[in-house]
Amino acid sequence: MEKKNCIITMGFIIVLIFFGIWFLTIIKTTPAETDVAKHKPEPAAEHKIEPATEHKTEPVAEHKPEPEPVAEVEPTVEAEPTVEAEPTVEAEPEPAPAPAVEVKPADFDIVPLEDKDCAKCHPYAVKDINERGGLHQSIGCNECHLEHPPLGNDPIPTCEMCHDPGDAEHYNIKNCNACHYPHYPTEMEFGEINVSACLSCHPAQGKEMEANPSEHAGLNCTECHTVHREWNNCADCHTPHAEEMTHADCLACHKPHSPKAVNYADGIPNNYCACCHENVGNALASSKKAHAEMSCIECHESEHMAVTQCDGCHDADLHGTTMHERYPLCLDCHNNPHALAE
Repeated sequence: MEKKNCIITMGFIIVLIFFGIWFLTIIKTTPAETDVAKHKPEPAAEHKIEPATEHKTEPVAEHKPEPEPVAEVEPTVEAEPTVEAEPTVEAEPEPAPAPAVEVKPADFDIVPLEDKDCAKCHPYAVKDINERGGLHQSIGCNECHLEHPPLGNDPIPTCEMCHDPGDAEHYNIKNCNACHYPHYPTEMEFGEINVSACLSCHPAQGKEMEANPSEHAGLNCTECHTVHREWNNCADCHTPHAEEMTHADCLACHKPHSPKAVNYADGIPNNYCACCHENVGNALASSKKAHAEMSCIECHESEHMAVTQCDGCHDADLHGTTMHERYPLCLDCHNNPHALAE
């Protein structure tokens, strides 16, 4: 009986041992699996990302084709006809001048510009007026420039504002800017102008040229006068009578507006006359008589082709009354006053 109880007890202990071993194995395997589970989330996350991206891309791709009816947005292109509404915008410039005029009767006072204000934007114009403006120096900027954008669209004045055509013939000439620049009006460089424009201020020269016809009368004034109150040298067009002649020497005999009306100045040397009267000059130079010691202008005084008579220098009864009655003309005996015979 006791042996039987020992066997049962031993059997029970063995069962407990096997149960303990089985339980321990379960306990060991369970944390391992949990560890694996802990490591598995990472790859699991990787797998989740892939499907996530797949789902993101797929819907985007799926939605994009749907918006492809964005072609439907093309109707917005059809909205281009709304551009037709822009013509209504073009109509806006039309009332633009109106507001400019409407600003003037504003409730506040518009402060007028002063000359010092003009100088801030137009310093060179003001400088020209102050230094070279002539009578325009006494005029303020806003006396000529009555308007200035944006309150006005016509800032450049007309000459007729001050220079009434009824006051002078010259003011009737058109195209004033061909000669005059308003900020220095007296410094004129001539453009395409008519002779009548010059004669409207210089009538005396016009009358002089009419009274003394010459090739100069057929020229436009600007061929000699390229700048106001200046003129070309005679040698620019003409060959001087002598190489040493200067422009002043030319003017000593010739007036440009009546060049054929030659009037002498004192001190004209004989060789200047001999340039045109070569035979006479040679005869006088070779003469042994007193006339060879005289200058041409002593006999041809003051005016070209003028001839002083012999009795202007010599006594009328130099050879006696009888001789002069028989030969009333001195040249009957003396032949040539430039080469007097014995």
